[in-house]
Amino acid sequence: MSRVRAKPEAHAEKAAARWPGLSSYAIAAFLIKLAKHMALLASFMIVGSATGRATISELGIFFLVATSALVYSVGRSLERRVTTRTRLPLSEP
Repeated sequence: MSRVRAKPEAHAEKAAARWPGLSSYAIAAFLIKLAKHMALLASFMIVGSATGRATISELGIFFLVATSALVYSVGRSLERRVTTRTRLPLSEP
């Protein structure tokens, strides 16, 4: 007698039904963390250019900061969308 194995897609669908928005929440957390690291890198670039150790243009630093802000805002809006969608209903008195 042979056993039939379940497809991996079925397992993913069950997990998504159990925890709605879990993957979106993980992506949002990753994007926020990435944006913070990009901002830290930008500050290191500013310090490096001020001390004369690195020759980085102001335009490059500006683009890194702007990209970091964009990634952060996308992560926060995605996180906000997940939390409002999975919020528990208020109990009535």
